[in-house]
Amino acid sequence: MKASLFISLSAVWIPLAAQAIINGGFATNPFLRGVVKVNDDCTGALIGNKCVLTAHHCLAKNRLGEVMLPVFKSSVVMESTTKSKIVSSSSPGFSDKRCYDMEIAVLAQPHNMGYNLTNNSVQGQNVAVAGWGFLGDYTIPKVLQFLQYTSKAKIVPADGIIVPVPDGASGIAFRDSGGPLFVCQDDKCFVAGVANGKANGSTLVKTEHRWCDVSSNWAWVTETVKASCL
Repeated sequence: MKASLFISLSAVWIPLAAQAIINGGFATNPFLRGVVKVNDDCTGALIGNKCVLTAHHCLAKNRLGEVMLPVFKSSVVMESTTKSKIVSSSSPGFSDKRCYDMEIAVLAQPHNMGYNLTNNSVQGQNVAVAGWGFLGDYTIPKVLQFLQYTSKAKIVPADGIIVPVPDGASGIAFRDSGGPLFVCQDDKCFVAGVANGKANGSTLVKTEHRWCDVSSNWAWVTETVKASCL
């Protein structure tokens, strides 16, 4: 893992009061324009040629809707007027042994710029997150937010990927649900998880954030991508 690769993904920082991902910064690398807004209240990542990976609860109760496809403009990844309808979606089966809050949505138009996924363990790895969550004044941001966590990831089989948050605040916020967790290896970055929220048992003293891991749902992911996303 090269920490410098994360640094290159986001180099512009903004005051705390203006943040969506808490203590994050503007996403300044065009690589991150594949992080989309799902139905104005969640985040997702483009995969395959015409799909989005997000959280199951973002599309629960047969609510399909649409995604906003951002653009890279003025050195940041920002909101655009380009949207694509979701025509179908599916999720992995229930399990009490893994995190299954994950959904793959199929779009009406191909995007042809999906992220690579990984089923490698991120135990002890540096990880980063991007999302379209609320700003400090509860308005929806026009620029994608990005953060590299200061703590390393750990794997908890029944819960997924857990990242400790030493200051109790930094990281994902409301409407970042479904957003991608990135891990970088050498000169490439992969999506390893889907934002789910605070981990079970989190308190003000001990806060941890949770992602459903791609690796524990790998068979379903690869089957769905092959059938619906290429």
